[in-house]
Amino acid sequence: MGRSLILGIILVGSLANPAIASAADDAWAQQVRNYMDKAAKPFFDRGYHYGGFSQMGSLNEGQTQRLTVSLGAGMRSQLMGGCDTDCSNLDLVLYDSAGRSVDQDVKDDDYPIVSTIPQADAKYTLEVRMVKCKAAPCRYAIQQYVK
Repeated sequence: MGRSLILGIILVGSLANPAIASAADDAWAQQVRNYMDKAAKPFFDRGYHYGGFSQMGSLNEGQTQRLTVSLGAGMRSQLMGGCDTDCSNLDLVLYDSAGRSVDQDVKDDDYPIVSTIPQADAKYTLEVRMVKCKAAPCRYAIQQYVK
């Protein structure tokens, strides 16, 4: 099978499942996609559906990345993170447009979840922290669920 055909299959699969779409594909990214796909079921079972935000990236241990997330008024929005098997601690902190922390998950785990119900449509900042990564860089993904 040619590389372009494989990438086409991956792209079609990613578009069919809006949880995580990424042009870069490797074994670690695939681990994260598989984990996030499985993690979606409990959200769906509780009446959530995919929100408009998903992100896949990679960070070295101790690095952080800030992402801008648009959240809709009155909808409970949960942002879940997950990372590859080389990562054992990923943290998320959600900041409102004034820079105040509205939720954080800084537990010693690799599946953080932050949530909020905005009073008005607004842009939030999501800080992703790669706390423990034994083989850098570690891949991570973030998926938004809303209801």
